[in-house]
Amino acid sequence: MSSTQPFLKGAVVLIPAFALGRAQELLLILDEYWSNHPDLHKIPIYYASPLAKRCMAVYQTYINSMNERIRNQFANSNAFDFKHISPLNSIENFDNVGPSVVMASPSGLQSGLSRQLFEM
Repeated sequence: MSSTQPFLKGAVVLIPAFALGRAQELLLILDEYWSNHPDLHKIPIYYASPLAKRCMAVYQTYINSMNERIRNQFANSNAFDFKHISPLNSIENFDNVGPSVVMASPSGLQSGLSRQLFEM
């Protein structure tokens, strides 16, 4: 299956993730992948985790603790200044009118935004 196949059918891809650690890593991977694939630029990516959003400042503060690739990238630009990813603060702000990728917490889908999005 190609990376665009789910989107051809208007799918919303929900990625349940922990708010810390893996979320930031996945956001970096998604943003880089979207940057390298212009055919995906019209498909929005959202992260729905208020805690993950607050943690971005902490990650930026401790950039010297990250791997060499991220440190080198940060020397040229802020790796956490995503070009293809937007925050989603509440379910009311989600405009479910077409294909998109939504990364939300908590990862267990037991409550919160991830659960609300899953039940849409």
